[in-house]
Amino acid sequence: MSPYARNASRILIAAALVAGLAATSGCSSSKDKRVGKLRSNPTPGMSTLYQRQDDVDNTLAIYFNEMDRMFWQDLGRAFYTDRPSRLTPEPQPR
Repeated sequence: MSPYARNASRILIAAALVAGLAATSGCSSSKDKRVGKLRSNPTPGMSTLYQRQDDVDNTLAIYFNEMDRMFWQDLGRAFYTDRPSRLTPEPQPR
């Protein structure tokens, strides 16, 4: 093997090692990780398209409160407790 071919093969091996190290180490930083997290979930505080989790909880609390009050009102109508009894000795205002 000629000295020129030997030097060329050494340079080629060294260049391959440097390229391999550069490819495996990369240029990652904490900024790249933050960008990756942001891209995976760009709106972390949103539960729906326009509401945060607190807004969803407030909406559900209002919903269940209204449903509870409507249930008791319907139950009062079913058992006739929503109007005064005609059996009372005193007259009842309307």
